[in-house]
Amino acid sequence: MSSTPGILCSCGRRIESREVLQHGYFMNHWKPVWVFVKYRCSRCRMLGEQLVDYSQWDGSILEGETPAGEIDDDEVRRFAEQLRALRPSDLDNLARSLT
Repeated sequence: MSSTPGILCSCGRRIESREVLQHGYFMNHWKPVWVFVKYRCSRCRMLGEQLVDYSQWDGSILEGETPAGEIDDDEVRRFAEQLRALRPSDLDNLARSLT
């Protein structure tokens, strides 16, 4: 496992496999020494590159979060109740926070 939390963009976002454009290995005498990763951050849209020492490389650092399990009936009911409890001002505040 890598000692780093993963590949990070300069904006601080963790890079996931869907953002990787290219990756490869720098070889020395037929064995990999460095891993090259080229990415485009989905938050800031910046194109970036990073070299990682092969001895610290773990391909799973590029994997996204594992999806949650199935949604059960109780979760659907609670969600519907929360939607019914929303006021118009809550929706206005949400719309303002997204722009």
